[in-house]
Amino acid sequence: MKKNIYLFSFLTLFLFACCDNNDNNANDNQPVNNVTINNDVTELGKRIDFTTSGVISIENTSVTGKSAATASTSFPLVQIGEIKPPVDSQGRTLQASHVAVNGNYAYVSYIMRGDAYSGAIDVIDVSDPYKPKLVTSALIANTDITSLTYSNGNLILGGAADIDKLQSVPNPAIVINMQLSSGLLTDKYTTNYLESRVTTDVASNATSYFAVTGDNGSLFKLNASGKAVEGKTPMADLRSIALNGDKIVTLSGTKGVNIYSQSTLALQKSFTVSADVSGAKRTMDFDGTKLLIAEGYKGLGVYDSNSGSKLQTIAIATAGEDNVTNAVAVNDGYAFVANGALGLNVYKTGTQLNLLGTLGIAGSTNYVKSSGDYIYVASGTGGLKIIKMEKPSTTFASCTLFGIYNQGANLILNSNEVKSYSGATAINSAIVNSGAVLTHCGSISILNGLTLNSGSTFNMRGTLAQGKYLPLSSTELIINNNALLQIEGSVVIWGDLRLNNGAKINFIGNDSSITIYGKVIKSGTVTITGTYKDTENKLK
Repeated sequence: MKKNIYLFSFLTLFLFACCDNNDNNANDNQPVNNVTINNDVTELGKRIDFTTSGVISIENTSVTGKSAATASTSFPLVQIGEIKPPVDSQGRTLQASHVAVNGNYAYVSYIMRGDAYSGAIDVIDVSDPYKPKLVTSALIANTDITSLTYSNGNLILGGAADIDKLQSVPNPAIVINMQLSSGLLTDKYTTNYLESRVTTDVASNATSYFAVTGDNGSLFKLNASGKAVEGKTPMADLRSIALNGDKIVTLSGTKGVNIYSQSTLALQKSFTVSADVSGAKRTMDFDGTKLLIAEGYKGLGVYDSNSGSKLQTIAIATAGEDNVTNAVAVNDGYAFVANGALGLNVYKTGTQLNLLGTLGIAGSTNYVKSSGDYIYVASGTGGLKIIKMEKPSTTFASCTLFGIYNQGANLILNSNEVKSYSGATAINSAIVNSGAVLTHCGSISILNGLTLNSGSTFNMRGTLAQGKYLPLSSTELIINNNALLQIEGSVVIWGDLRLNNGAKINFIGNDSSITIYGKVIKSGTVTITGTYKDTENKLK
């Protein structure tokens, strides 16, 4: 049965079927319960692509003329890797659909685009901030996994099963509650079948988990301990669900926003939003009492969740085709908006959302999630991009004495000039000329080259990320004769480090580190002092 064609009887069934993969009911041994787990980290590591890793820029196309070419930002970003999508047992490439995060683990769900059904789950370890690891992966035959969320040591999965191939399955829409072991996937899970063609989104609190289904769908509440459906309320064309305080918020493509009590599912408030095309995945997120909603071809809508009034509309520049707002995520004062072929826009939150620019990443952006220091971007069949926000360290008290950098995208210190800056800085390049002293306290990213000319000094306190991963881009950090790079913190060089005769590097303290992904090129006598961790063993 095709995903977009379902018999009316499947949309009007009022059956709740629940099965455990260890019981003996008629749904056992069906492929929907066939989870194939791969824990071979060597094999899984082949799916991690670092060729596009390195510092990425934010481009603000709303700024024109000379200022557009010279603008810097206070939002340094590094793409630390890309996870290529899994291939199922039939050799078909899947597509990322959703991301959930708990601690150092990111959980990614996958679907099969088109009429076929096939799903997967990846678990990515980001405990090493610049080296993500794919630690386990599971293929789920004949089942799309559309969404997922972490819940008290379990993974709640929403999706759709192929009822043509799984003939004993009563309905396509499913919810799977999978037990985790130290955060990793297991083959212990319970499946609930809900009346509808697809479960579009899931959410959870301490005692319950919730699911929404599309078409003539419903909001379902399930007991976390008994795994049974406790209640439901019908609502057509549900796309997304979010929990906020003691409330459940649902988004319908045709019926707008509805707000319910978590305990009773009683409707408390509803308000209309822009109508959307049928069947498209959309998300929403909260910024305090503001509700940000991806509204497809209408762009992003910002609403007061208490009154329902619309506060702001951010339209798509050129709506149509693949130019569409698919998803939104809010984290630590920033909003990230996935606009399909137009890329990922970044906004500073506040009274109004203010555009910082568009991330310089390749491919269409279909989904975005941000948690902690990371942004996770699903890019069609291109996989999942993992981007790290380089946040300023708060451990250097004297940093507050320095001003914020605002001198343009290309930092140049003239001979014998002395400058000190703090905070978060993102620039295109930096040159410190003879005798000049540059101090930066916080976090700084440099998209292209960094050059310290003869007799200059760069005091780096905090974090420095520079360049692009080779071989796609030959960026360099160059230290010339009698120039000194002082490091108190962490330095990541994605390209090459060129140490010319007389170059000096000094590490301060006991916890400083340097990571070099390219080559180290030494010419003549080079002096390296202090205690440091060389993560790639390149300086020896």
